[in-house]
Amino acid sequence: MNNDQIFKDRARVLDEDLAGRASTAGADALLAEIVSLEHTPARRRLMPSPGRALLGLAAAAVLAGAIVVGPSLLKASEQVYASQAVTIDRVGDEYAFYFTEGDPDPAELQKAFHKVGLDNLTVTLTPVSPHDAGSVFGFDKTDPDAKATFAGDSCPERIANCITAFRVTADITGPAEVSLSRPAKPGEKYASPADASLPGEALAGVKLRGRSVAEAVRVVREHDLKVAYGLDWPLRNAEGVRFENDVPASRIDPGWSVTTAETYNDGVIVLRAAPGPNTTPPPGFCVDPICP
Repeated sequence: MNNDQIFKDRARVLDEDLAGRASTAGADALLAEIVSLEHTPARRRLMPSPGRALLGLAAAAVLAGAIVVGPSLLKASEQVYASQAVTIDRVGDEYAFYFTEGDPDPAELQKAFHKVGLDNLTVTLTPVSPHDAGSVFGFDKTDPDAKATFAGDSCPERIANCITAFRVTADITGPAEVSLSRPAKPGEKYASPADASLPGEALAGVKLRGRSVAEAVRVVREHDLKVAYGLDWPLRNAEGVRFENDVPASRIDPGWSVTTAETYNDGVIVLRAAPGPNTTPPPGFCVDPICP
């Protein structure tokens, strides 16, 4: 049986039924059904019955000749590129990037971006403690309508060895840069400090907060680690602190209390301390809530 005969057997209104007349009862019924679907209130079309949904698609196919339903309409995820370093999905009007290498070759990334038309996009991946992965996310762009969002939470669900992920507007124009954090490799220095007492860190399980600087220094050196200092200045007439970094040991009172011990994964523990009462900030250091 050929296609013409199949369509003829299934048709509800045949050509011979239309010969010599403007309409037939069958044609009127089909038209009425199509029109009724078109005028259904929007709130009722949110959950159409299967029968009505199929009929609506069939009617659209009859009238328009074809119908195409793509990822941008259904918000479905479709892989458009994959390499050892990055996998790219198209999700609606965005691209989702999943990184499987912590330090990918920039040339390979540019190749991936070129494949999806994002020639002006660059990505910076900064090493941090595994506990802080995803803590850094930035987006600099010239396109006022462009947006990017961190998607690290869905990263391992999509790619087995995924490290970090983000989404960006698919039709972005002009140069743009995404900044992401990634877990540092063994022995690699962190770009931002981490709590040294966390599991896997230099002083895992060792609590120094609240101890005197002198006692904390002794514990750090017992672990064959070096010491550096920082101060947490309380703000005047307000809650919170302002951080002073790279403070020389000559300015640290051994009796001051340690607020936290930080590590950059480089063999040095930064002991941050709270200055004692009546301690004067160094020249040019502001401890007001709003500083110039």
